[in-house]
Amino acid sequence: MPLSPVTGALRRSLVFATDELRPLPALARHAEAAGLDRVWTTEYVGRDAVARAIAVALATERIKVATGIAYGFTRLPLAMASLAADVQRLSGGRFGLGISTGTRGVRRWYGAEFEPPAPALAAYADALREVWEKMPDLDPRPPIYGAVLNPVMTRHVARSCDGALLHALALGRTHLRERMVPALEAGLARREVVGGFELAAWCITSIDADEELARENARRQLAFYLSTPSYGTVAAGTPWESVAAAIRDAFIASDRKASWGELSHLVPDSVVDELTISGSPASARIKAERLESELAELGVTELVFQTAGADVSATALISNCEQIAEVLGADSKVSQ
Repeated sequence: MPLSPVTGALRRSLVFATDELRPLPALARHAEAAGLDRVWTTEYVGRDAVARAIAVALATERIKVATGIAYGFTRLPLAMASLAADVQRLSGGRFGLGISTGTRGVRRWYGAEFEPPAPALAAYADALREVWEKMPDLDPRPPIYGAVLNPVMTRHVARSCDGALLHALALGRTHLRERMVPALEAGLARREVVGGFELAAWCITSIDADEELARENARRQLAFYLSTPSYGTVAAGTPWESVAAAIRDAFIASDRKASWGELSHLVPDSVVDELTISGSPASARIKAERLESELAELGVTELVFQTAGADVSATALISNCEQIAEVLGADSKVSQ
């Protein structure tokens, strides 16, 4: 089943990719006032995406809320389904559950097994729906979104979930067009879920009046991602394949102690341009519109602005979230 081009503007949303917690409700209200469609919360060691989604949902009235992502292996399907159902009730039907297998390293940190990852995530989504079918008061049930970065996971998610969340590195055009889109279409051809399919693309976004500072913050986020061995396949066969290898080698040579700021110089401008929206407010608007047009042709339905957060101060991160809402929201005149 081929992906259909999207006509009209893509939905725009914001993901809080940060350990910061207390500022999130206010930032979500800011995003709501700016006319963004949704806010996404993240999970990592030390933070819980569902707990954050509850806090955001209770602090807002209209904007949709979703986990982007929650790890599937941290909760049994029955527990996750029950928790997500309550978040859906508390939010008045605004909640979406984004799930992921995490990297092998993350699963090792948690002492969890979730193998093989792609079939395990598909089975997990099926189990969630089975639980929700026994809850007559749950209407609508939360949509399930699966995080994807490689073709195998993408095929399983397209077959078994309500939508796919494209990792920020999946914006690499070679990887996106030659690997991800065919995998999505192959999965959709075997689709087992009734209803439409959403496709959200994450994009590292950094906005500041100082163009070079904005780009440096985006560069640091890219250095963090490209240091991860399991993400190396994204760069394979691309003009920047050697960049990912150089960052991994430098990180290992530092005994894994180098800061992302110390490695950011290894990320060339061409990679920043291809994989991020970064720069002044004026240039960010232009870049976002161009990227929207390109992604709409590929069937993407939602553009998710991921705040650059690697090796960035809390103050700078909060400011960037506010800038994203004010500059890229549907209404640039945000109520204070």
